[in-house]
Amino acid sequence: MNFRLQDHSFFRPAVLIFALFTILQLITGSILYVQKIGIGPSGALEYYQGSNAMLAKYPENQDHFRNPATFEGLLKTAVSHCLAYGLFAFLLLHLLRSLLADGAARSGAEWLGVVVYFAAGLDIASGFVIAYGPWWLAFARTAIFAFFVGSTASVAFWILYLVTIHSPARYQWGEDGREVAYPRVSEDLKNPLQNKIPVHHRSEHGRKKEREEKKNI
Repeated sequence: MNFRLQDHSFFRPAVLIFALFTILQLITGSILYVQKIGIGPSGALEYYQGSNAMLAKYPENQDHFRNPATFEGLLKTAVSHCLAYGLFAFLLLHLLRSLLADGAARSGAEWLGVVVYFAAGLDIASGFVIAYGPWWLAFARTAIFAFFVGSTASVAFWILYLVTIHSPARYQWGEDGREVAYPRVSEDLKNPLQNKIPVHHRSEHGRKKEREEKKNI
């Protein structure tokens, strides 16, 4: 069965709500990130390497008496984020790909999926790298987080565009409800190579019509 999400109108409102919740989650997550770590490198350095390491590089900043992040704490965060990011990105990208027809748009969505997973991996690994690496890596922490938020938001906004503004053409299902009934079946069946329709994709209705045409000849 060639399943396409746009053929099931019941799911379209649910997809719309999920995309909106995704954007809301990205906004609230960004607010929490700024409150907990901050935007500048000093906040990331203090969060992962402690206040002493931060004051050594930024003595004019306020001391929040923060201890360095422990490996156990970083590992707990990484495990939960691996599960949450993996499932969340998979579901979001699956919905996007289901809304797109075969072609260049689907290829772009697949590449965007690679970018989302790559950004998620960087976001998870950045905590370990900053905590145990050189101090100047703290400059990259906010950029990595913004990269992840931006790539995920691109998927969510693309889904919103497909669901609300751009309505994909509905597929024409065959009589059996399983195989696609292509338009102008008789003409396509006469020249299957010219129309590039694989033989195994012909519907039962099309095969019956082909046999009737052969009998009339």
